[in-house]
Amino acid sequence: MKNKNILLLATFVLGVAITPIANASSNLELSVEKSIQDLKNVAFSVNVTYLGKPVEGATVSISLDGKSLATSNTDSQGRASIKVDEYAGGATTLQIQKEGYKTQVLTGFILKNGSDYKFALVRGSGTVTTAIANKVSNINSNSAQEVKKQAEKEEEAREAVEKANENAKSSQESAEEYAEKSKEEQERMKAAEKKAAENQAAAIASAEKAAELEKQLSNTGTDSKKRAEQEEESKVRIAELEKQRAAQEAAAATLAAKKAAEKAAEKAEEDAKEKAKEQKELAKEKAEAEKERAKAAEAAAEAEKEKTKAQQQAAKEAKEARKEAEDVAKKAAKAAKAEEKYTKSLAKLTKKNDKVEKKRSKLDAAQKKLDSKIEKGKIEVEDAKEQQEKITAAQKELDEDLKELEKDFKALKAKYKEK
Repeated sequence: MKNKNILLLATFVLGVAITPIANASSNLELSVEKSIQDLKNVAFSVNVTYLGKPVEGATVSISLDGKSLATSNTDSQGRASIKVDEYAGGATTLQIQKEGYKTQVLTGFILKNGSDYKFALVRGSGTVTTAIANKVSNINSNSAQEVKKQAEKEEEAREAVEKANENAKSSQESAEEYAEKSKEEQERMKAAEKKAAENQAAAIASAEKAAELEKQLSNTGTDSKKRAEQEEESKVRIAELEKQRAAQEAAAATLAAKKAAEKAAEKAEEDAKEKAKEQKELAKEKAEAEKERAKAAEAAAEAEKEKTKAQQQAAKEAKEARKEAEDVAKKAAKAAKAEEKYTKSLAKLTKKNDKVEKKRSKLDAAQKKLDSKIEKGKIEVEDAKEQQEKITAAQKELDEDLKELEKDFKALKAKYKEK
């Protein structure tokens, strides 16, 4: 999960950094007057699950600056339909509540019409909060200031044109190189994550089989207290497995929702920048033509510089994320191999135990037959003593065999489960 969040952050930074501004002066003929924010109606849906099954009755709410915009409850399919009227494009807070589960909170949430978000809950109490970074408010609040600054810097433009263009060309070449490195590292990280998931699935399958064999072996003992303890251990493992899977699904769903929300935030930022740019262009109409050309060149050079810096940082973070993913894959493979050995050893002990039980059944039948002869007086005393001694001796040998099996079983658990 940490690796994925790093990758998302890198992607988000790149998305902001590479916003085209080199043509800032190409639309100077616009003479429109628009407001920074347009009100619009937004409708979308939220799907809530637990371990892949829909959760009915979960409350999904949207608020902005502490004020509720919309609230809906999930149906039998785990789906809630949300509609917000006259939405101005600000960053909202999405909250999902259900008794018995942790509350899910997503802040900085930009609403996007027609979207379908998926969330997976985790049992327990408390709140899980995920923050979505966006700059929409800052863009809007700074728009008026930028208009004023443009008029003040008109006389500084001419000398910076040529130098800014040269810097833009140099930065663009470096940005393309780092973008290619970032792409390669992301592909290698995805392969490592896939391998880790496969190894983890194999380990879980082996763990379930081992739990079944442990339960079978626990029935061979004569101590009822020990069997109860073994059953309790099995329940704990199963509960831990359920908790693990629920956490994995919740993390994956939250990450997907975060990614979708970040894309919506990025689009909203682009829209806000475009509207702010229109206001800025109106102010530039009063500037001299040379000032307009110089400002565009400076902006292009700065954008290429920032893009190169962001690409370099993204490539570095992607490489680190890939290394972490590969390490996780190796550990998962090692765990799966150990679980497989443990399961095979349990199977061998189970076969030995089955042989002991078969011998025990035969001895019990012989004892029953001898008891019947004694009761009916159809056997001599010496013969009865001799047969009884043989049966008793055989039973003791089986008891010793069971003790050895129990000893081997404890040693096996200590080796693989109690480290």
